[in-house]
Amino acid sequence: MRLRTDDNRQANRAKRRATTATGPQLTVSGASGAGGGRWRSIARPAEWRGTTAQIAGLWPWCVGAGAPLLGTPLGSHLTTGAPVCFDPFNWFSRGSFLTAPSLFVLGLNGFGKSSLVRRIVLGGIAQGVTPLILADVKPDYRSTVLACGGQVVDVGYGHGQLNPLDPALLGKAMQQLRAAGRHEAAENVAAELRARQTNLIAGLVELIRGERIADYEDTLISTALRLLNTPVAEGGRGFTVDSPAILDDLLEVITGGGEELMLDAAAATSQRYAEAIVPLRRSLRALTQGPFGQVFNGQTTVALDLEAPAVCVDVSHIPTGDTKLKAAVMLSCWAIGFGSIEALNMLAENGIGKQRVFQVVMDELWQVLGLGEFMVARVDELTRLQRSLAVSLILISHSVRDLHNIGGTAGARALGFLERSRAKILGALPAEELELLDGIVKLTGAEADMVTSWSAPQALTGEPLRPGMPRPMAAGVGKFLLKVSEDRSPGIPFQLHLTDVERIRGIHSTSELFSQFHRDAAGGMAA
Repeated sequence: MRLRTDDNRQANRAKRRATTATGPQLTVSGASGAGGGRWRSIARPAEWRGTTAQIAGLWPWCVGAGAPLLGTPLGSHLTTGAPVCFDPFNWFSRGSFLTAPSLFVLGLNGFGKSSLVRRIVLGGIAQGVTPLILADVKPDYRSTVLACGGQVVDVGYGHGQLNPLDPALLGKAMQQLRAAGRHEAAENVAAELRARQTNLIAGLVELIRGERIADYEDTLISTALRLLNTPVAEGGRGFTVDSPAILDDLLEVITGGGEELMLDAAAATSQRYAEAIVPLRRSLRALTQGPFGQVFNGQTTVALDLEAPAVCVDVSHIPTGDTKLKAAVMLSCWAIGFGSIEALNMLAENGIGKQRVFQVVMDELWQVLGLGEFMVARVDELTRLQRSLAVSLILISHSVRDLHNIGGTAGARALGFLERSRAKILGALPAEELELLDGIVKLTGAEADMVTSWSAPQALTGEPLRPGMPRPMAAGVGKFLLKVSEDRSPGIPFQLHLTDVERIRGIHSTSELFSQFHRDAAGGMAA
């Protein structure tokens, strides 16, 4: 009775307010009056009842529901529709979600991996993080970088050369440190430069041979590099940062020999030395002649400009079948890029220039790792120290089978790339892939079913597409699962959403040749 009396009192009070006041009035069922909106019948919330055995699976939640609003906006949560934001730099530096700023993206081709990474690249540019796509194979990122005013460097037959002996920014940093009186720091940079160049040349020799380089040959390369950059007055060749040596010069120094080089080869006579360096001379000769020579035996055509908003090295001009040359270019670009980042870091440490942060994208990783154990070791050396270099690292591959197929200790080392990546994003994958992943990325049953369902083909029905008609998207395109935990805690499933600007600029179009064919066909039919 008291409750009913109170309800009547509230209703009468609301009526009096409605007759004396203008505009909508707030009531228990909404706003009444002109311009208001009222829900006449308020529905009951849906309820379900289950046994404790059934509903126990709701805790912990079988599918994650929350996502921090931190980082680049990617899309919406597949379950709740809430916005999902992520990039490895922000989740590491501004949150406590990652222990290292690294991401591994895994998924079948054609389901939006490149579009996802391009979105993260765009987010980096907007936040002052410089994306470096140091070997764009297809190319997937060229249009994005150009649209943002970044630098695109072409490397390949008839498009540009890449000198492995170019000191690049490390050499410039050494000059700046000496000019500022930081001689000890300058010597450290010189040692770092020679070590990186030795490592790169050794890696290229290993690519040519298909096997590991001998230890004494590694020492010969290091000594020859030092002699190349020693002034003529001190017995060297006198090459400088502004006028660097090329591979022909390195081959000439090693062939010419000398006391120091003979000691490195443990050769007591010139004849013994000549015999010892035959394999190395053959390998270096292969690097200076033919297809390799067209790309590597000359001065760098265009130097990397790390002051640009983003940098893309387009290596798509190298034929697809020339896997060794393409892998050599990718390895060289990565080495030069990481060396340039190290140079800027050293300048910032010594008060010359501001601290910079970079986002390195290593796409099509399988093309390099598939060449053998020696290449896995080289990439491993490049990727281990990204946190100390202030680098956010993004690795991309189609399949975890690419890593498993290497076999032996190299396979375990390659899987370490995936294990050390603190964040993993999975696109559409078949069930066999998830079995291989289970020891590294642990999925709940609901997540496994969800990821495999994305790769299911469309029903084989319907009319063929006519020229000019838009191609329908497969159900799993743009759907991803973000995992940051080491256990079976739920990840964040989301749908990537493209903005109108991205669609208009066409930066996500990776089938432009097919689209052009259909446009031409439609134009011919109209004519």
